[in-house]
Order: sequence, then C-alpha cells, then structure tokens
Amino acid sequence: MSGELTIRPAHSEDAAAILAYLRQIGAESDNLTFGPEGLPITEEQERQYLRQVENDPDALMLVAQEADEIVALCGLSRPRRPRMSHRAQIDASVRKSHWNHGIATRMLTELLETGVRAGVTAFTLEVRADNAAAVHVYEKLGFRTVGRLERFFRINGQYHAALLMELDA
Repeated sequence: MSGELTIRPAHSEDAAAILAYLRQIGAESDNLTFGPEGLPITEEQERQYLRQVENDPDALMLVAQEADEIVALCGLSRPRRPRMSHRAQIDASVRKSHWNHGIATRMLTELLETGVRAGVTAFTLEVRADNAAAVHVYEKLGFRTVGRLERFFRINGQYHAALLMELDA
C-alpha cells in the first residue's frame, strides 16, 4: 500500500467508481461471481442501489479507499422476514494489488461489529473452495464451513465449488 487507507460507508456518488472497481477486480481474479464485464447494470442503477443501501438499516456497504481509488468493498444485507432477520449475508473483495495487507480483515471486522450491534446473530457467505487466502481470512474471523456447493461457479466451461461458511455471533 502506498497511502493512507480510509474505510467508510459507500455513497450514491461512488457509483461510477464502484462499477470501475468491479470491472477491474473481475479482470484480476476468477474468485468472483463476475468477470471483467463487471455487473450488468448502469451507473444510474448502481446509484439507485447505493441510495437504497444508505437508507436501509438492514444493509451496509463499506468502501476502502486509498487516495481517490477504491481498493476494497464489503457488504452486508439482512432479509426483511421476521424469522430470518437475525441473519446477514456478507461479501468482500479486494484489488489484487492490495491482497495480503489485512484490508479484508479490517473491513470485515467493522462490518461484523456493525451487524452484531444491529442484532445479527448469524452471518453467512459463499467463497470459492480453492480460494485458500479468503478461506483463511474467514476462518481467522471465526467462520466455519457448513456446506459445499459443487457447481457454484462456471468459468470458461469449467465448474468450481464454493464453500458455504457461517459465523455465529
């Protein structure tokens, strides 16, 4: 890392930068649910989504920024159904140039603490089974593998498994 890292909630003004970030990380890694095309949405759709997240007490998206560049994202979302509202799905990504700098751990720790304060008692995520570095980060934070989805990803005609991981808070 070359500069000061700031972790903050994402804002609707971040839409273009987030979409550019997603295209970049999609080109850098096969560990994601998308490739270099990024997400199939427009900047305005992303802006609307970010506005919803900003105003939703059951969702949070954090941005890690170095100078004016987004270097990582993580998010949390909770179902609105009362019987499921104790749960949250999380996701995280980091630019390849910033892997192994502790950014994911810092961001996820903040995300998990925020979730616990909001009443979340169970966190879940899916991670590509052969992504040992990510699995290590999640295990370090207390996640455990509770299942395996054999054909979760299909990349260049090949299937790859994902682990379903859970953390009880």
